[in-house]
Amino acid sequence: MKKNKLEYQILVFLFIGGLATTIDFVIYNYLFSFFSINASKLISMLSSSLFSYFMNKIFTFNKGKNYNQKYLIKFYVIFLLNLLTNIFVNYYVYKLTSVKLLAFILATLFGMTVNFIGQKFYVFK
Repeated sequence: MKKNKLEYQILVFLFIGGLATTIDFVIYNYLFSFFSINASKLISMLSSSLFSYFMNKIFTFNKGKNYNQKYLIKFYVIFLLNLLTNIFVNYYVYKLTSVKLLAFILATLFGMTVNFIGQKFYVFK
């Protein structure tokens, strides 16, 4: 039963993550024309993180009916770790390759891993 629950959580997390990544990507690409790469990434991640928080709280980890400020505080602790990971990977991959899409994809993959582990075992445990 636990394996099925974990598989379900991973699949829902990936689906919601895909939607959040789309939000992140659209905002990031739009802002990239006006702001630095780091500012663009920060703003796009803040936007997509709000979506991700509410959707994962409700659908992935089934904590939707419980409003508890500790979830939000813990979420943003993990978000900060994810943000730093994401910006770091995005910046250095872009600096090394000058390929914006590759930097975005690798940063997203690293960040997604940090995010799932943090939400599963810290935020919504």
